[in-house]
Amino acid sequence: MTVKQTELEKRNLARPSNQQAKLITKACFQSALIQLLDKKDINDISVSELTRKAGVSRTAFYSHYQTVDDVLSEIIDEELTELNNSVWEAINREEDCFPLIQKLIQKIKDNYDMYSLLMKSNIENTAFFKLRDYVKRTYPSLDRKTYYMLVSAIGSLRNIILEWFTNSCDESVEVISSICNSSTRAAREEIISHLIDR
Repeated sequence: MTVKQTELEKRNLARPSNQQAKLITKACFQSALIQLLDKKDINDISVSELTRKAGVSRTAFYSHYQTVDDVLSEIIDEELTELNNSVWEAINREEDCFPLIQKLIQKIKDNYDMYSLLMKSNIENTAFFKLRDYVKRTYPSLDRKTYYMLVSAIGSLRNIILEWFTNSCDESVEVISSICNSSTRAAREEIISHLIDR
């Protein structure tokens, strides 16, 4: 009889420091949640089921999270933090964003299975609103026209990538990257102009 390993056991690590233990525990919960999303909706996943799958105690769960949704939010936040940092770097250097967009779209294609599971949890809407909030925090002095252009660009990217993704990523990464780059160029130029004028 084969015994299934928990996420914690799979990592087979020596006694970690407190910080390492925290990161490992969170990674176990994230990995377990992604696996469970393959079989059911986020609303049907209980804390007990998640902790059992992760191989981590309920006490550990509640020391990091309040709900299962918090684990999903953390996954989304980590993905968006990477995106936000890249976008900020590209805007500040006033470079063409095509390589950045291409890299992000390639990442989505490379992680198709994971993103398919996250799509079941409405990640694209969550991501849109989190990016919008990020814009408000990062650029508090944006004039209203530039703000709306930027929100429009975020929505445009979301729609293009979502449509491509739901069509099984049929077009090449280069084609979709080029479309995304073209559709957001005006908003990027506007915000760069705004940053230079400050």
